[in-house]
Amino acid sequence: MPSSVNLQFCKKNLELYSQSVYAALRENYPELKIEVKDCVDMCGMCTDVPFAMRNGALIGARDPMGLYRKLERGMNFMTAQPLPGTSGYQEQLHEKEPAMTTIGTEQNK
Repeated sequence: MPSSVNLQFCKKNLELYSQSVYAALRENYPELKIEVKDCVDMCGMCTDVPFAMRNGALIGARDPMGLYRKLERGMNFMTAQPLPGTSGYQEQLHEKEPAMTTIGTEQNK
């Protein structure tokens, strides 16, 4: 997991909704930096829906499973190989096999 992923959970939201998400992330991604803060300055959100802050961005969902899926999808994106044409992409050079040619015995009629 890249060190650039930083998750923050609101303590109140953790108690109400997202404790299972926090526990699953700790178990499945032990190297992930996860903080629990008394307040993440998202007034009102903590009592409405499960949410977490990923690198300063609010990630919310209808239920804990939805939150876990969104967070996991985002982490998979961050760890996936770069796409062609994007920064960090390195083209894999493969040895080219010699092209097979067939020599026809018939000539054009």
